[in-house]
Amino acid sequence: MWNDQSAVGGGFYNSPSQFGNVNTPNQGQKTGRRASRTAPIVIKQALECGDDGVKIWGTEIQIVSVVARVRNICMQSTKITYTIQDITGRMRAVLWLDQENDDEEKSAPKVQVNDYVQIYGNVKTNKGKKVLMAFKIMPITDVNAITFHYLHCIKNKIKMEADSKKEKVDNNPTFTSGLPANSMVGVADNTASVNGLNQRQMMVFNLIRASTQEQGISKEDMYTSLKDRMPQKEFENILEWMCGEGHIYSTIDEEHFRATDAF
Repeated sequence: MWNDQSAVGGGFYNSPSQFGNVNTPNQGQKTGRRASRTAPIVIKQALECGDDGVKIWGTEIQIVSVVARVRNICMQSTKITYTIQDITGRMRAVLWLDQENDDEEKSAPKVQVNDYVQIYGNVKTNKGKKVLMAFKIMPITDVNAITFHYLHCIKNKIKMEADSKKEKVDNNPTFTSGLPANSMVGVADNTASVNGLNQRQMMVFNLIRASTQEQGISKEDMYTSLKDRMPQKEFENILEWMCGEGHIYSTIDEEHFRATDAF
């Protein structure tokens, strides 16, 4: 499906020490036309997008998630430029450093050449070339997360294709004009998901998004508000899933969270 020489001789098993303990990987609309806040993509999609950004079946992707291997790192005082490569292509990713943060460990991710990383960011055009402007880079310690990302890309593209075709049918007046007056076709469901989240997930997401604190909201404060509405196990599973999907991210520690669209 995708051709890339790095998949042979530079693939998953050449550096097994990178993947220590193998654990299960974590487990996705701006008006105008349609927009999705986050979506997993491969590098080829970023390289071939237009100047208005990445779109999948007409849906604008505001924030992308890319899983790739680091091929080069260029350190500067204000930014780090990574050359990243997956099985579809190669591009640059730029991470601007927090100049007010004296803690080097927090300002620059611990990433080395040949490491696999997951990057969240925006695709921009700079001097005619596509660049991934990163706001979060996470080293991958589980080889399964790489395969999971590609499967997620395929599933997401298929889903967006189906949604796009359904939208065309629902918005086609010739399709509904002959239906009885009491027909429910095309009527919006009040329980429909937002940003790909169901009602239970939205309870948690809205708490995180409403926080005005720089470090976000703590897991303890969230569960205090939700403990009468859902069991703790479900709450923890929702947090883990939303982190994996890129809807939220941890801040000062693994107990505090902010919403991705706060950027």
